[in-house]
Amino acid sequence: MIKVVILDDHLMVLEGLQTMLKNDKNITITNTFNRGKKLLEFLKTETPNIILLDINLPDSNGIDLCKTITTSYPEINIIGLSNYSETGFVKNMMRNGAKGYLLKNTTKTELIETIKTVHSGKTYLPKVLKDKLLNESFGVQSSSFVPKLTRREQEILSNIAEELTNNEIAEKLFISIKTVESHRKNLLQKFGVRNTAGLIKEAFTKGLLG
Repeated sequence: MIKVVILDDHLMVLEGLQTMLKNDKNITITNTFNRGKKLLEFLKTETPNIILLDINLPDSNGIDLCKTITTSYPEINIIGLSNYSETGFVKNMMRNGAKGYLLKNTTKTELIETIKTVHSGKTYLPKVLKDKLLNESFGVQSSSFVPKLTRREQEILSNIAEELTNNEIAEKLFISIKTVESHRKNLLQKFGVRNTAGLIKEAFTKGLLG
């Protein structure tokens, strides 16, 4: 029996995943969580085979959390869950120890296949993400690729371009510094860059900054 734990802060996602998996005789969901801290507490006493891990969490960064878990519990296999199909997110999750990556619009068949594939010691990526990574490796993905930004991400990007600090951006937009840091991380992931200079350069190239 494959023991699965799910971490996602959206109740509908948790319920949807549970519904898709409940009738498979080889998979059992041992617990679900909506906060990273609660999952880490749970792992001190129990060790699942698989964790379905949301990347965008309110109390932690899923990519960093993935590294923390795989470092402390290398026997646990992690499958990233996200609405983001940008290759930067995929590559960083895999670099931090994930064995698979699924988009949240995945099918029941693909979800079960991914869990069983990863549990057998292999890695799994949906075809659409494999194709993106392959194209990128051959230089096919060019400046024509424009990441989809939320309204808040666009605001943060514009303020970064004006050389405002995280503190200044937080004060200007009436949000917490932690929220600014989270958006900044997401922007780096979406553009597939490592620092602010690369972010600004790519944003100008793709016409997202005037």
